Amino acid sequence: MDFEKELFDLKRRVDDLEGAVNVLAGRIGSVHPEIVSLRTATAQRFDGVDAGMGRLIKKLDDVNTQVWSLRDDFPVLLGDALESALKRSID
Repeated sequence: MDFEKELFDLKRRVDDLEGAVNVLAGRIGSVHPEIVSLRTATAQRFDGVDAGMGRLIKKLDDVNTQVWSLRDDFPVLLGDALESALKRSID
């Protein structure tokens, strides 16, 4: 066995691995700020969506209240309309 050749080959492979790790570390280092930026932008958009959903829910609650109010008032309104129509047809 040629120990010097084996040792040289192992050193070369370790150097290649270290180079690859350094390249990956540099790329990950440059990606990290972009991820933080994306997270911030996403949080701001979700805050905007949450605010919009809050307004929509409030409007739906208002519509729901008005519909229930109309349901309660509808028999009286219909009765008044029929009574008025009957009076006009008799006159």
